[in-house]
Amino acid sequence: MIILKIVKGFYMQKNKIGIETVVKIIKKLYWLGLIGIAGSVFDIPILELFYLFFLLAIIDFILSLIIVLRTESTDETINELKFLLQNLGMLIGIPFIYIRNMFRLPNVDTYMPEVHYSLPFLECWTVANGGNNKETSHSWSICNQRYAYDFYIQKNGSTFSGNGKNVTDYFCYGKTVLAAADGIVIEIKNLFEDTPIPEKEEVDCHASDVRGNYIIIQHSEHEYSTIAHIKKDSFCVKVGDKVYRGQQIARCGNSGNTSEPHIHFQVQQGKSFLLSASLPIWFEKIRNHSISHNSPHISRGDIVENQNK
Repeated sequence: MIILKIVKGFYMQKNKIGIETVVKIIKKLYWLGLIGIAGSVFDIPILELFYLFFLLAIIDFILSLIIVLRTESTDETINELKFLLQNLGMLIGIPFIYIRNMFRLPNVDTYMPEVHYSLPFLECWTVANGGNNKETSHSWSICNQRYAYDFYIQKNGSTFSGNGKNVTDYFCYGKTVLAAADGIVIEIKNLFEDTPIPEKEEVDCHASDVRGNYIIIQHSEHEYSTIAHIKKDSFCVKVGDKVYRGQQIARCGNSGNTSEPHIHFQVQQGKSFLLSASLPIWFEKIRNHSISHNSPHISRGDIVENQNK
């Protein structure tokens, strides 16, 4: 716990000192541990206390890892490491999310929404993945994406024209992405090119983040939306901007861990993608062409659009 507090202190002070500077200092202090060897050789207990400086190697490792995760790089090995760590982070985050929610994760029966949402697109799209139960869920066992949705456009049972080998063949590629509710933009990532359409089923993701390019918007105290797989350089808002329901914010792309262009949309209880529980979403003023009654909830296979004003 002491080491974690030290690391957190260094991290919070990074603007004053700089993590890189701290790492350089630690690497020098680490060698003071050699004095402990002299203490053992000459049987001087007080000098053996210098062995404790070797513990700085743990802090060195953690801070070096933070530097790697914070630094954007074109190095494929580093990006693969970051991609792996993010996936491990999602697994490690699961018990944290359960503890944070006192082992009672939000669900459609117990959660009281702070905001109702519109669909983050124009025209009719199909729910490719997602729902409020285990059978239809985007990722039921991964509770930070449990109630997420994937959307794409289908025409005559297909999501693309031509041979579907290029991202531009897909009907939803480049389509307008909208803010689903009023809020403040708190994070944007705009670094990754589109992931090529895979020749086989397995996705060859070159991005270091499964979301690819994404935007996080805070809509209320405990509700944040994330929209992922956005086309690079298509953002028309920036961090700190106030956005409004139905406002264009970007365009659909194929960045990140994705097999074809689509929009990934989720609402979560905090800013952190790894440590925030996914929240069931209540939609308003939408038309669901797949059911005969009005419902604030949608599910896999539904064809949906926002109602005209």
